[in-house]
Amino acid sequence: MAVQAAMPGAAARPLALLAGAACVLALRHYPLGHGWPGLLFAILLPAYFLLLCWRPACWLFCVPALLPVLDLAPWTGWFFLEEIDVLLMLTVACGYWRLGGPGQPAAARLSPAARLCLLLCSLAWLAALLRGLLPRAPLDLNAWDNYLSPYNSLRLGKAWAWSMLLLPLLLRDASPHALRRYALPGMLAGLAMVSLFALWERAVFPGLLNLSSDYRITAPFSAMHTGGAALDGYLALSLPFAALWLARARSRWQAALALLLLALALHAAFTTFSRGLYAALAAAMLLALWQALRTPPGAARRPPGRPPVRGVLLKLLLAGLGTALLVYMFSLAGYRGLLAAAVLLAASFVLAARPLPWRLAPASLLCALCLQGLLAAWWPEPAGQPTAGWLKGPYFLFLLAAVLLTGTLWPGGAGGKGPARLGLAMMAWTMLACNLAWIGWHWAGAAALPPAGLVVLLAMLMLGNGRLHPPLWRLDRASLSIAGAAGILLLLAIPVSASYYATERFATTAFDMQGRLRHWRQVLAMQPPDWGDRLFGMGSGSFPATYYWHNPGREVPASIAYAEDRGAPGNYYVRLASPGYSAGYGELLRLLQRLRVQPATRYTLALDVRRSGPMPVLQVRLCQRQLLYAQNCVKIPLRLRPPPPGNAPAAWQHYDLPFDSAWLGTGAWLLRPPVQLELAASGTAASSVLDVDNLSLRAPGGEELIANGHFTQANNYWFFSSDHHHLPWHIKSMALHVLVETGWCGALSLLALLAVAGLRLLRRAGRGDPGALACAAALLGFLVVGLFDSLLDVPRLALLCYLMLLCALLQPAPSPPPPHLESAPP
Repeated sequence: MAVQAAMPGAAARPLALLAGAACVLALRHYPLGHGWPGLLFAILLPAYFLLLCWRPACWLFCVPALLPVLDLAPWTGWFFLEEIDVLLMLTVACGYWRLGGPGQPAAARLSPAARLCLLLCSLAWLAALLRGLLPRAPLDLNAWDNYLSPYNSLRLGKAWAWSMLLLPLLLRDASPHALRRYALPGMLAGLAMVSLFALWERAVFPGLLNLSSDYRITAPFSAMHTGGAALDGYLALSLPFAALWLARARSRWQAALALLLLALALHAAFTTFSRGLYAALAAAMLLALWQALRTPPGAARRPPGRPPVRGVLLKLLLAGLGTALLVYMFSLAGYRGLLAAAVLLAASFVLAARPLPWRLAPASLLCALCLQGLLAAWWPEPAGQPTAGWLKGPYFLFLLAAVLLTGTLWPGGAGGKGPARLGLAMMAWTMLACNLAWIGWHWAGAAALPPAGLVVLLAMLMLGNGRLHPPLWRLDRASLSIAGAAGILLLLAIPVSASYYATERFATTAFDMQGRLRHWRQVLAMQPPDWGDRLFGMGSGSFPATYYWHNPGREVPASIAYAEDRGAPGNYYVRLASPGYSAGYGELLRLLQRLRVQPATRYTLALDVRRSGPMPVLQVRLCQRQLLYAQNCVKIPLRLRPPPPGNAPAAWQHYDLPFDSAWLGTGAWLLRPPVQLELAASGTAASSVLDVDNLSLRAPGGEELIANGHFTQANNYWFFSSDHHHLPWHIKSMALHVLVETGWCGALSLLALLAVAGLRLLRRAGRGDPGALACAAALLGFLVVGLFDSLLDVPRLALLCYLMLLCALLQPAPSPPPPHLESAPP
């Protein structure tokens, strides 16, 4: 079977030319002139083109790797047509040009049921797209930069369109081997970049160890400028593949790198403080556990007289006891006690898999106690000056014992497992146990001794693992990987779950759920009652406009629009409308631009303002901000003057505002918080309007820092955010989002597609395919996050989900029949 069966050669090359022309046209208008991201994108695109010419299947790596991170909207202001769209245009152009060449054998195929589901979903998508787009609105300045625009239907609909355009390339390239070679590393690379971005954001803004702040990270997802759970959905989709890499690791270095990636990703997941993501991770782990407990046909026979279920239950009991004791230890001895207890249990796990010389145990115990007593008694305590934390007695001796234990157990020569070295390891283990109790007493006094004693008791019980027949665990790569992943999970989950902000989030779950239910009822009340809207939906991307005009509370959300001055053709400005209700701090809509400022420098901000409505206020300030939640702001003193006598109330007024940048722009290059200029309109309970033009920010040398300050290019280089009030932009339920915007046709067709893909993945997982299990866990986690957020209104996230569904539906193509040999003529 050739790929032309799915994409005729006569259509492939014209589509390739069309995609190439669209790519060139997009680049012609793309704003590349402000900041380093534009330069990076200009370098990345030619490199990607050369890579596709060299290895056409490399798009399977590049698309999942770049999909979450190639997001420059905060710099460019473009969020309808994004950088990833230009990359996908180039992918389609190169891939379809190759499809139009000589016939190539297909790497995969689709079953008839999968084809039918895709056809039904495509028809429902087309109906929703047209209902949201028609009647066609004029292509004015706000057509491509406003969620209230009918062209928002194209922004949301492009995810399904891209997935269908990439389907012929999947059928050509996505063999099981290619998915393992390209797609899986691409997912891991994307997850690594997102996790590092989240780590950087935590370090720069609230601080890595500051778990009491209500700061919630957004990482590289600019779609979260109006709230949402894009980061949560992405982590739910990608984290199972980090676990898959760990399970498939073929060397110690691969396992170590996989554990490092898992630690970074879990740190990003836990510090989102998202209850939906926590539930998604729990659901994915339960699915993996359920699959592990299943006994597929052809599995190994159970050992006589010892069913494997008993061993699994004992392991779960041991894990539960360890978790409870670590939580108990952390509640009294803090981070230091938790880390010390985890190290002792890890040492017991490794030591218990060795053939311990129990006849040397009394001597090892006695020597260890004597050495510990001598070192503790003779440890110097400098008077009158503070000692570094790790140089204090209990911490230094604990580190010394850990180093000694590591040295004795490190894989070495033939004598690496001799009785003498194992006896020395038992001495080091005893010193670890003593110093654990000392650390607890040093941190929390006598109250920490009971949990420390219980941890030591559990560690002693673990040392008896080698005397069981068979033992509960052996020191193989699988056991070490599972234990390492469990340790990372606990060391991150316990402090985060006990933090002030996490406990506050869980305490308000019922209240927040009531607010979410109230919002869902309002969404259903806003849906028109006619059969067309119920059957085919209100239209893709139509919810923000529907909420703006028809919300039951008659609220008027803040808005930003660009316009041309009728009195002066060719003069453009931005119109900031304040909200028409009082919902607290977060109802403002802030116009943003990233700037490079120097600390302690005098700048001058100049602008023209025209106002209308009752007492509007223009807030202007420079703040440290990534996307949401401004910090350490410098407020620019602006008080709007009443219009001069004899002038019209809506007359332009010019302002020159000198100010000092103070602390903004400080910090090392990598840890310097980004600085953004913010403009927002506020006023009374009634909405009021402010027009702003001719924005200029000049340094002492006269250098202009603001790009497109005259707004002649509309939203180029300008972005916006709503820090706290997110309901006007999101339905906050993926199922309800699909039902309202695509109707029952779209909801049922997507449900059928999910069912076909899910059943196929579970069948493959039951036959022992770990990749299918990871994909099923990823999709399950995505759906769990989607219970409380409308994830499909983020196009790049929706595209990643659709591509994963398509990969789940693929079946290996049948091998071509061998050519028939023709007999030679006599």
